Amino acid sequence: MQEQERLKELEAAFDLFNQTSLQLTTSYEALQNQAAHLQSQLARSDQEKKRVADRLSRLLDVLPAGVLVLSDNNVIVEMNPSAQEILGADAVNRDWDIVIKNVFLTTNDAGELITHNKMVYQLSETTSNKDSSRILLIQDVTAARQLQDHESRHQRLHSMGEMAASLAHQIRTPLSSALLYVSQMNSEHLDDDKREKFVGKALNSLNHLESLVKDMLQYAKGGKGSDKAILLEDLIEQLEQSVEAQINQSLSKIRFNAFIPGLVITGDKDALMTALQNLVGNAIDIVGQRADIEVTVNKVSANRVDVVVSDKGPGIESDKLEKIFEPFFTSRAKGTGLGLAVVRAIAEAHNGEVWVKSIVGYGTQFGLRLPLTSRKEVS
Repeated sequence: MQEQERLKELEAAFDLFNQTSLQLTTSYEALQNQAAHLQSQLARSDQEKKRVADRLSRLLDVLPAGVLVLSDNNVIVEMNPSAQEILGADAVNRDWDIVIKNVFLTTNDAGELITHNKMVYQLSETTSNKDSSRILLIQDVTAARQLQDHESRHQRLHSMGEMAASLAHQIRTPLSSALLYVSQMNSEHLDDDKREKFVGKALNSLNHLESLVKDMLQYAKGGKGSDKAILLEDLIEQLEQSVEAQINQSLSKIRFNAFIPGLVITGDKDALMTALQNLVGNAIDIVGQRADIEVTVNKVSANRVDVVVSDKGPGIESDKLEKIFEPFFTSRAKGTGLGLAVVRAIAEAHNGEVWVKSIVGYGTQFGLRLPLTSRKEVS
């Protein structure tokens, strides 16, 4: 009896073992099928990743813009062919800041990089979300900037065409005055005092004509004829000498404040001198006799400097501030209307700008903001 019971127990255990084995076999087969399916998916995924990587690689090779990867310590670790053409193949594994100093000369107002041969490059950057590496995109925008310069010059020429009638009228008035005064000097009944008076008035009219022609030529030129390194303190010293007669004649005072020596800018010295002379002359014309003028040089950033001409005159109304740099806009009977337009053209030609701040009743500040350079060959 006991043996039969033990036999039944063994049979039950055997059946349970068979069921468990069958379940394990079924589970194992299902696991094998799932593993095979996953391997197939992984293989397809790897192939797709390889295709995407290949397409990206070919895209980077033919991309006209330079793409480079910087490590967390600012070292170039990868570059595409365009980046190699811009920076040189030896730039890989070098510090990015050092490469910039070797390849590029300076930057402009927009933060674009300028090479020694005047090529202009725009730089954009993105940071990786997974690590501290950076990806930089550098592209040549020289043609676009040249087109902008061409459009700017075309606009100036277009403006000159539109202003021809106004210029003819402005020239006619002082010319007629000069001719009138000169014709009076031929009179036999003219005494020496009146003759001297007519000579002075004729000279004033002719000087006005000369100023008109000078400003017109400078405006047409675009403000820049050469590109040389200029020591700023030399430019200010030359300005002090050039305006001395004008200051004395108007019984005015001018102060040149001390500033950081050794600052160097790049451009056309004669054009920049014309711009600064125009700002000083504008202050004298607005104030009249006994103007109190101050010239200050402020280094506003590591690569920017302001040359500021201040006066304590009547100031400029806010509705005129936006118009004063327009050609032939003037509120003065003897103004050419081109002085400040010339200043703006010269500033923009030097990758700079001109700004103005004025409070009616307290005075006006005009600032010529120019880029600094590290060039040592000073003209």
